[in-house]
Amino acid sequence: MSRAMALAPNGESTIEESPLLLASGLDSGSPRSPDAAPRSLDASITWACLASGALMCLAPLQYGYHIAELNTPKGIITTCDKDAAHWASLPLCLPMNDAMFSLATSMFAVGGLLGSLSAGWMAERWGRRGALAYNSASFALGPLLMAFAMSPAMLVVGRFVSGIGSGVAVVIAPLYLSEIAPVNYRGTLNLLNQLSIVLGILVTLVIGMLANEGPYWRLSVGFGLVLACLHLSVIAFAVESPRYLWSRNRRAEATRILRKLRQTANVDDEVAGWQSVGSSNHAARSHAAGEPSARLEADCETPDTAKASDDSAHLELHSERSVVTIFNIFAIAEYRKPWML
Repeated sequence: MSRAMALAPNGESTIEESPLLLASGLDSGSPRSPDAAPRSLDASITWACLASGALMCLAPLQYGYHIAELNTPKGIITTCDKDAAHWASLPLCLPMNDAMFSLATSMFAVGGLLGSLSAGWMAERWGRRGALAYNSASFALGPLLMAFAMSPAMLVVGRFVSGIGSGVAVVIAPLYLSEIAPVNYRGTLNLLNQLSIVLGILVTLVIGMLANEGPYWRLSVGFGLVLACLHLSVIAFAVESPRYLWSRNRRAEATRILRKLRQTANVDDEVAGWQSVGSSNHAARSHAAGEPSARLEADCETPDTAKASDDSAHLELHSERSVVTIFNIFAIAEYRKPWML
């Protein structure tokens, strides 16, 4: 039990907290004021935050792996070594000219473009963690197609599918890191994203050197399947972005996760910042739609409220800019103005 019964001076029984619970400061039922605990805005990176970020960064690590996976084994992929061991069920190599190999390499970028354009929709539809979990399908299918390629065309398709997964990963992973990081340490935590990409490149170069003989290039390009399965098996241990949960009105869950990430019960200031952004977004949408309530407020404006209206307009413009996507950028007047060179 974390609480003990005590007798008050008036004879009524009260509940006292154990010293362990008082030290933790994480009990929502505590009679102490939340202000007694450190503010989440002043928190540093905790182990819970670092662990969740590291698990999610297995996605950009796979992006780094697929960037350089064809660099080392190019020679044995395009030219058959007659003296090398041969796997009877699969071709020893995939003979192709430089143009075809260049196509296989560049299709990764084409897939990345499509993946990055769909990443925003996936992140809002399934959440940051859910989107990367579903994205593991692309990271698994791409290496499978390349490892069992019977023709250069299969290699090209495998690179394209891996590119889709990579495009999604490099958009959602930094977004997730920014949303779970303490306000003063967002740049620091986002270093995990670049570190993961570079580590993925290092891993693929090492494996490429070890498997640079005969048909073993298939193991090199197929190792991405192992990474995809590893990511899918551990992603459930990472928490969902509390900012995303709050935007979906799952506020109790968002607050609980935020307290876990910050290791403090006093998260009121940080949550208040989310509320102000949500209120400004709602005001911007109401103003743009010309709702009666918005027009009534404008008609009733007095000189005393002029400054408040100006501040609200500034918030509306800021909120519009904060939700700019590739699809709605042309609907915002500010971004339709011609560039002055």
